[in-house]
Amino acid sequence: MATSLQQAVDKNLECPVCLSFFKDPKILTCSHTFCKGCLETVLESHRKLLCPTCREETLVPGGDVGRLQSNITVRSLVEDVETQGPSNQEDKCKKHPNQDEDCFCFNCQKYVCCKCAISEHAKDAHTILEAGAHEKNNIEELASKANAKIRNVDNYVKFVVDKRKRVHNVHEKLNDEIDDTFEESVQKLRKIRTVLKNEVGQKLGKLETSLGDMEESGRKQIDEITTARDLVKNGLHIPLQTEALTSHKAKCQTLEELLSRIGPDVELPRRTAEEGERIGFRSLGLDGLQMGQLRQKKFKWVLRTEDPFPDGNITMTGMAISPNNGMAVGCRRGGIVIYSSEAIIQDTVLKSVQVNALHFMPDGGYVIRDSKNKIVLYTELREQVDVTFETIDVTKDGWLGGLTVDKDGLIFIAYNRCKKIQVFKPEGGKAIREIKCNGFEPWQMSAMKSSQAIVVKSSFSTVHVINDVSGAIIHSISKDGYSSYPAVYQDSSVIIAWVRRDQGLLSIVRYTKDLKYIKTILTDFKIIKPNRDWFYLRAFKTGEIAFCTSNRMYIFHETWE
Repeated sequence: MATSLQQAVDKNLECPVCLSFFKDPKILTCSHTFCKGCLETVLESHRKLLCPTCREETLVPGGDVGRLQSNITVRSLVEDVETQGPSNQEDKCKKHPNQDEDCFCFNCQKYVCCKCAISEHAKDAHTILEAGAHEKNNIEELASKANAKIRNVDNYVKFVVDKRKRVHNVHEKLNDEIDDTFEESVQKLRKIRTVLKNEVGQKLGKLETSLGDMEESGRKQIDEITTARDLVKNGLHIPLQTEALTSHKAKCQTLEELLSRIGPDVELPRRTAEEGERIGFRSLGLDGLQMGQLRQKKFKWVLRTEDPFPDGNITMTGMAISPNNGMAVGCRRGGIVIYSSEAIIQDTVLKSVQVNALHFMPDGGYVIRDSKNKIVLYTELREQVDVTFETIDVTKDGWLGGLTVDKDGLIFIAYNRCKKIQVFKPEGGKAIREIKCNGFEPWQMSAMKSSQAIVVKSSFSTVHVINDVSGAIIHSISKDGYSSYPAVYQDSSVIIAWVRRDQGLLSIVRYTKDLKYIKTILTDFKIIKPNRDWFYLRAFKTGEIAFCTSNRMYIFHETWE
């Protein structure tokens, strides 16, 4: 057993470069993992980081390998193995102290010694495995899950990087639009400024010229009077006789003529100035030049289609979303109708198969439950799989209930009369566990994508979130006067259709996985009341919501207001 364990550990937890346990493992863009120190050596020798396995280049932020994403899962596994350390002693059997517990009972899920395996477990047809092989299988399964988790997280990181780039592109685009709008507004303002200044120049410029002429005329008159005055005053300094007296008298006459002229027209410049002062400027504001503002886009949910099923006599008994985003509607009389998110019927398959409930396996295969609780699997190509499931007979309290499949492919079958849920592996046979539903009847079910929980419709108005192992109720919600029909939405949130059947009114509300309110999607949408009160709610992977009555399909989508 120790050898098998060591080989499995060496295979999954050793760095391909140094062949030692991973030390501070880092994930490259290509999803391969190596020690931080090994990557630093590669970077130093090549001046760029090329994957030692596939040679794909990874950009190193700031040239610091330590800033690459850490492989937390692998690091935890290495720590667990190193902490546990080698064990040279195996547990002894309590009934046979001299015997090692080197066997494993698959049915009882515990280690036993060879004597107990033969005398107590094998007689009950239990499956006995060699303990080392069981441990190796566990390690390989754990490592496989770790690798799958790494791939999922890497896909998530790539998804986030893509979204960040899209937001960055929007950021740059908005900045460019703001700059363009600003420049356009500046050009417009400059043109308006030029027009206004030209108009001001034309109106006030003429007045300024007129006042300038008045000023020049006044100054000229001052100069003439001053000159004549000075000539007259010179007569005080010379004898005024004969010719000199005659000249002096002429000068005095000239001055008197100048002084006798009509004085400056004070009213003219005043009126001219007032005319100019009456011209003013009134700002009309910037309403016509607003550069815009940032705002949150508002969305609303609207009806995309409301169509009856292709056969007027069809009766819907179940609905499920396929891995390729097709909405499958099961029919009690036989067949499955598949709709696209655009409300186009893509196909009708398994027409002769009576459907009471249906779901899809992770690989695209079909899981169908009929009215006698028989579970049948079909491949994605609709070929029946040769497996049998030991379900509870309808005549033995195995009355019908919900059906769902979790992310690992386990099949959950509910029985509302005996209040139980059986869990099966896809290989069929007996249930691997049975969940008791204390205090509620399990009807429609949807497995959570990110946790060990199931959303269950119980009674008419109540929805529970339960543990998928113990059946314990984790969260609950109900509304008096409404029938509830839940579904798991994107990012593991929950949507619930609240239906007033007597009034034909549909409301859809979105909640967290803890059933805390997020937002209202629809309020009192009028539906056509069917003859049979049986409804289903499911979500497309692209976000659209499908609501199904017994004979009619409604598809809603989100759009801008």
